[in-house]
Amino acid sequence: MFEQFKITKRTFAANEDGAVAAIFGLTSLALVMVTGLAIDVGRVIHAESKLASAADAAVLAAAKALKEHDATEAEIRQIADRYFTSNMAGGGNYATVNGINVIIDRDRNSVSLDIDASVRTTFGQIAGLQSIAIPKVASATYDSKEVEIALQLDVTGSMRGRKLRDLKDAVAGDNGLIDIMLPASRTTNKVRIGLAPYASGVNAGPYAAAVSGGRATNGCVYERISDRDQADDVAPTNSMYRLKAVGDLGLRSPGGCPRDAQITPITNDRHALIDSVESWDASGATAGHLGTAWAWYLVSPEWASVWPASATPVDYGTKDTLKVVVLMTDGIYNTVGGSSDGDSGSTAQASARFATDTCAAMKAKGVVVYTVGFQVPDSAKPTLETCASDASKFYDATDGANLKASFRAIAAEISNLRLAR
Repeated sequence: MFEQFKITKRTFAANEDGAVAAIFGLTSLALVMVTGLAIDVGRVIHAESKLASAADAAVLAAAKALKEHDATEAEIRQIADRYFTSNMAGGGNYATVNGINVIIDRDRNSVSLDIDASVRTTFGQIAGLQSIAIPKVASATYDSKEVEIALQLDVTGSMRGRKLRDLKDAVAGDNGLIDIMLPASRTTNKVRIGLAPYASGVNAGPYAAAVSGGRATNGCVYERISDRDQADDVAPTNSMYRLKAVGDLGLRSPGGCPRDAQITPITNDRHALIDSVESWDASGATAGHLGTAWAWYLVSPEWASVWPASATPVDYGTKDTLKVVVLMTDGIYNTVGGSSDGDSGSTAQASARFATDTCAAMKAKGVVVYTVGFQVPDSAKPTLETCASDASKFYDATDGANLKASFRAIAAEISNLRLAR
């Protein structure tokens, strides 16, 4: 009897071992399935991320072409397809794209992509799941702001030679600011650029008589008739606010204006702008506050009566318009009223004060201010740093290559500020 019981127990134990083996086998299969499905899901997540990135790039490029270049629908679809395909290329691409539908809405300047895609499973097929669908929709509205840009550019005597050539290249050369903001390719967006070269005075050219009450016969103008109005953009059509001519200075030999560098009101004529910059020479002292004031006048709606109709600035606060002033110098502002008593004298202090007060006033009206110092001494930097809209908008250029890089960076940032996606 006892022996029989022992045999039965051993038999039971043997049966139990078989059950554990069967359970372990089933559990292992389940673990393999779960692990496999986790791998499939990981591939889906990776594919979905790559699809989203490619689709975003495609719709933004296509919407830009729609808005800026007035592309045809066929061209827009080609652009969307090219950008999508390019961004989907490369390793780790688990998605199969079954179809792309490009939806164009010209009224809203928008492009959308409706993408039919899936990821073929590896382990999921064991459970009868052949693929996982990952449809994706992306859209972009490219609504670029119109821009008015005024450039205060130093053409004083210290800029003569290599430095002036570097400035011309940075502003008007290939891939310079003008080339970036007003490309040779056609564009439907309005970007207008004005030029405010300066030295001891400003050569207002054909506008000199209007802003000086008819007193400036040689084109050269200086500060306001009253210092209290120097940091204001009030129109100079009233004699109370007019600008001084040479005869108002009471000097026998006041510092002069740039001979060839005249004021250019804001325009989208890239050739006229480039030709003007390329014709400049350099001479005279540094009345930087006058360049600052004139850069503001070029984008000020208060001066609408002075400028031609095509150069009329829009009102402050106009929706979808960006007003920008770029102030460039290679030295200390040290000249007021056509004369100077040195880099640390009273005229230098007055010029710096006029400049910073003018910058504060234009920034208060929504004008974005960039400043560029070209090999300037440390004592010149506080004025430029104060004038800039923020610390990131002051550029300290140490050589010609750095100067061009600064203007290119400013152009790139202005372009980014234009975009609303």
